[in-house]
Amino acid sequence: MLTREIDVARRASTELFVLFVDLDDFKSINDKLGYAVGDVVLKEVARKLRASMRGTDHVARIGGDEFMVLLPRSRTAEAIRVAERARIAVSGSPVFLSSGTVNVTASLGLARVAHDTPSIDELLSQTHVLLRQSKLGGKNRLSYDVGVSDAEPDASTPQGDLIDLLRRGEGLKTVFHAIYRLADEVIVGHECLTRSTIPAFERPDHFFRISQEANILTPVDHHCFKTAVAATADRDPSLRFHINLLPSTMIDIPVQHLLEVFPANRPRSSYCIEISEQQIIGDPSYLREPVSELKRAGVLIAIDDVGFGRSCLESMVLLEPDIVKIDRKVVSGIGSDPSRATMLKRIFHVAKVLGADVVAEGIENREELRILLQLGVSYGQGFLWGKPA
Repeated sequence: MLTREIDVARRASTELFVLFVDLDDFKSINDKLGYAVGDVVLKEVARKLRASMRGTDHVARIGGDEFMVLLPRSRTAEAIRVAERARIAVSGSPVFLSSGTVNVTASLGLARVAHDTPSIDELLSQTHVLLRQSKLGGKNRLSYDVGVSDAEPDASTPQGDLIDLLRRGEGLKTVFHAIYRLADEVIVGHECLTRSTIPAFERPDHFFRISQEANILTPVDHHCFKTAVAATADRDPSLRFHINLLPSTMIDIPVQHLLEVFPANRPRSSYCIEISEQQIIGDPSYLREPVSELKRAGVLIAIDDVGFGRSCLESMVLLEPDIVKIDRKVVSGIGSDPSRATMLKRIFHVAKVLGADVVAEGIENREELRILLQLGVSYGQGFLWGKPA
């Protein structure tokens, strides 16, 4: 791939960058937890790296705890942003194991690949000094020497500019993902999803991680909330709009401030705040007061991502949501995996006892739709009807 991409870069007069990723203190994971755990961590890191890359990038494991990424056809600013996104992807969330969690970070070095660089060994030599800078600088950081020129002023302070944009709530937009009544496939509402217009940080899991590191997660999430509500202004008033909110934001921002964002000319019952069950840390009782206050004001509450990973019955019982959203991992392949149908039946039974509607996420084909209807699920969303737009 290196040979091919150098040839393409030479012929097309484009730039090729290399990113070297070295996990921090990985030896201690093997020594303390064993090589089997170390293997799981490596696979999870590989998955995170692949997920953070663009479709044109190449990721390879080249040593025990070392990875290399080729970033073809990139401008300098974009390469730096993708590299920073990779660092955040590795360090932004722990690796979950049956025995607990493991926190992993990585030090990275980014360099421009010369068109006469013929081997991986030369790339290793080129990035070794940069990697050493990252390690000596405190680890979990990116160092780069990409020859930024005056012709590329947008590459001068990529991370600082990114954090500044996020802090001000700039570069955010809302896309809508329709929610259907499954019986007749009529649209009854939309989930409002926030995207960023900042290159290489378009998706929430990308810009939320760097927001968390910069300690601006709550204001950024609040900006996303306000952007989503504003985007509903010219939408059909008969539809319901679902807006995601982090549990930490519900604690940090007074409920009255959240309520003031909603337009006066729409009933608050046309809005539903979605709380991801996977983001509720520990005992969910800390959310009881803000959830109750929102419900008293007429806003609907949904528990999202139910059935993914560590589902907690306590959060549903304690918070008494109006809507329970079934995670796509339960729905996907439900026609060929009876265990998923069994899980969905159990969740559906709990929701029915609570008096909550059920929305199935991630419906991708007619067979899944047929089975969901048989199980009594009334609402759903998914790529069967189209992607968010």
